[in-house]
Amino acid sequence: MKRILISALAGIALMVAVSACTTEDLSKGAIMTYFPEQFDKALSVASCESGLDPAAVSPGGGNWGLFQINLVHADLVGSLGYQWGELTNPYVNAHVARVIYDSSGWGAWACG
Repeated sequence: MKRILISALAGIALMVAVSACTTEDLSKGAIMTYFPEQFDKALSVASCESGLDPAAVSPGGGNWGLFQINLVHADLVGSLGYQWGELTNPYVNAHVARVIYDSSGWGAWACG
């Protein structure tokens, strides 16, 4: 009985901890994962591009997610093993953004 109670309490604590993460926290975590040495600049770019909203889609649908990845990068997204719709996942978006950054620098973004 005691083991069941401890397991239940641990499960509740985990659910509370996970639900305490905000969209902004998730976005910052993704940026830290893919841009640890460029965190401040990447945070500034993502804040300007999407307001740190990983679900942001520009009017007309040409730019998606945290870093507003443009449709011109659809082949890159696919080559990394992602579907276009996955760009609203902040970690997927930050990964794609890192690959773009590594090849083009911050000039690939209007906010760069």
